[in-house]
Amino acid sequence: MILFDKVPLAHYITNLWQWDVDWEEQNPEYRCLLRRMHVVNAAKALLLLEMLVIPIYVLFLFPYWIFWIGPHFVIILLTLYALKKEKHRWMWPINLYAAFQFAVWALVTVLKLIVAIFNTEKYLEFYNQAHHEDFFTRAIIIGIVKAIVLLIAAVLFWRLAVFHTTRRYFEAKADGALSPGDEASGVEKLMRPI
Repeated sequence: MILFDKVPLAHYITNLWQWDVDWEEQNPEYRCLLRRMHVVNAAKALLLLEMLVIPIYVLFLFPYWIFWIGPHFVIILLTLYALKKEKHRWMWPINLYAAFQFAVWALVTVLKLIVAIFNTEKYLEFYNQAHHEDFFTRAIIIGIVKAIVLLIAAVLFWRLAVFHTTRRYFEAKADGALSPGDEASGVEKLMRPI
């Protein structure tokens, strides 16, 4: 049996299926999905989703995945370690990765929405939908594409908020603090997952 930091390697993976939270389980600061799920469990589900997405992008993005498979794999391993050992410092890589993904997606979304205002033809070409000629059909497709793009941005922001709140939870648990006593600022309120 191979041990890493006094824990068998298999326990890092099986930890993703352990949904028990032993500290501040009902605290609304650490709940998400309309207060139905604890952020640690949501982070485990999101990490499991990250692991399931890897084979998909390896299959469909063949030459390009070589650039980010290594760092992505390392980030997943560090997050597995952080979730098993409940160490907040090891949550920073996934936080930065999620923030980078959200920032890039937001930047591309804003630029594409600006392009859509001035040149709908190029906007539709970007999404391979320029072959539609009817104005009404084009307007519906633009609306659907914009809705999907904004939904993906919202999901990426929620993912960032979940990983950030999980890091804060582990930090508060390590410090022994019960719950934040002072009122949260605007950014802290924004980073609280719903």
